[in-house]
Amino acid sequence: MGISQQSASKFILNLIDAGFITRIMEGKFQIIEISENGRDLLFEEFSSLSSLLGVKDSIRIRGTVQSGMGEGRYYVSRKPYVIQFKEKLGFIPYMGTLNMKVDPTEEISLRRVRGNAGIKIDGFVTDDRSFGPVKVFKGFIEEIQCAIIFPERSVYRDVIEVISEDYLRDKLKLSDGSKVQLRIEVSD
Repeated sequence: MGISQQSASKFILNLIDAGFITRIMEGKFQIIEISENGRDLLFEEFSSLSSLLGVKDSIRIRGTVQSGMGEGRYYVSRKPYVIQFKEKLGFIPYMGTLNMKVDPTEEISLRRVRGNAGIKIDGFVTDDRSFGPVKVFKGFIEEIQCAIIFPERSVYRDVIEVISEDYLRDKLKLSDGSKVQLRIEVSD
């Protein structure tokens, strides 16, 4: 590697302190793994480099439809969001979201999507409260145009919220437990 053992050890300790790797000592040996934070950072860097190089791609993610907590309707119907959805996505969404629990085998694909810049929907403040920014990606569910939204303040890590101008449950005859696949447009 062209560096001393001491320099390599210091570098490893810095990565551990930053939370990017974990280390387990096994006798004389050590097992080093990339942490979840480290993987997230790598996917962000990969996406940034791909974007700089002008690489375009679509990512397919499979999952299962599930009921949400009922908050999607409230947030998607806020006028400042609706105006930006129309302007940046080209449609006014149905007042609610379709929640899709991502298959565990799709974790890498989901990380690739989250690591991209996406389309930024700005947050705003009302008299009562503040609403955070949202990262959005254009996509398709079957052949229906949709968008995948990642609110900055989300309780979900493995659930994707989908918006469309159509009520997707009716249009695609979906119910809880239905298997679906999204095709998401990203810059890498």
